[in-house]
Amino acid sequence: MCKCNKNKCCCCEHIPKPIPPSIPDLKTVALLELTNSGVSDFDNTLKTTFEYYFKNSEEFKPFPIIDTEGELEKTIYYLDLYYSVGYRIFIGFNRSSILQKIKLWFDEHPDAVGISPVSTGTSLDIPKNIYRILPSNTKIAENVTFSPYLLTRRKIFYVYSKGEPSAELILGLLLSPISPIKNKLVPIGILPNSSNINDVQTIYLASKYNALTDATIEFLYVKSQRQNFINLFTPQFLPIPTFDISGNSIPLLNDSAKIVWNNFYYSYQNVNVSTSPLWRKGYEDLGYYVYNQQAINTLQLNNFLKKKIDVNDLSNYGYVQEFDENNDAKYFSFSGLKFVYDNITKKEEWKPDSVFIKDPIFGTFYKSLLAP
Repeated sequence: MCKCNKNKCCCCEHIPKPIPPSIPDLKTVALLELTNSGVSDFDNTLKTTFEYYFKNSEEFKPFPIIDTEGELEKTIYYLDLYYSVGYRIFIGFNRSSILQKIKLWFDEHPDAVGISPVSTGTSLDIPKNIYRILPSNTKIAENVTFSPYLLTRRKIFYVYSKGEPSAELILGLLLSPISPIKNKLVPIGILPNSSNINDVQTIYLASKYNALTDATIEFLYVKSQRQNFINLFTPQFLPIPTFDISGNSIPLLNDSAKIVWNNFYYSYQNVNVSTSPLWRKGYEDLGYYVYNQQAINTLQLNNFLKKKIDVNDLSNYGYVQEFDENNDAKYFSFSGLKFVYDNITKKEEWKPDSVFIKDPIFGTFYKSLLAP
């Protein structure tokens, strides 16, 4: 019996189904610092990885990518311009100093939303209409300072970008009363123009550093500073185990530095996406010097926002994606990758040596593969 038409021939299948109202498409634009900026290397890998997925995955639709040249005025200009023609999702602002200044713009445009793939400044642990994919600097510092390996070191140098708010903040955390390494720390600030890069060598030598008992934490946001720091070391000026917590890209070592830094250089990277086949394909195709770790999660979050899906309803690629009341990532994982180089075969690779995980199911977990 056809319930909709009593004893007559069934017609239910011919009744038109109601069409749900369409969701207005929220347009997205990326405002990246592709030139003239300390994060240009990171933003260019972000652009390259975005474009890789635009081409190789139907899941992620292309959007405009604009170069702000690292200038605040241009960033605000493009925010106004694209907002005026209907764009409401804005990706970029990877320097905390820029993000801090454009937060007011988002406060004044409550229907707009930002996504910052890599900003980590603790000063932005405040309510904002901007999602940050990475945890704040406090969590990055915890990842390193509680390493059983570092805790056994006699002396720990901290080489950092002097005047960079995030780097200065990390210094404060490392020297705080609760820091387990505060009494071992030797800060070495490098000026933005790298003019005093050789002071690092002078301070190391004056401190009578020992490659067997000492270590270094490096937080250099400007790539030229990092490269100059790495290249200071030669067979005559041996390195000590160095933990790079800049976290924004894998450092590129030149041929001579590769020999010196074999088994001595550790780069901490966010690896939340390492279990996704889609992540692995991009990582393998582009390589670890080009592939941007944060790109796929940024694209996924963008999709959630465009479809007006609660961003906390679905997991992301390879980890639980949830945000706190400040729109900052609640759960994350970092891995320490050790640089390994074979001078005979000229083969180089980054091998995992430690992992730090904060997860709602597994809790907080730290595992080091280094002997304490």
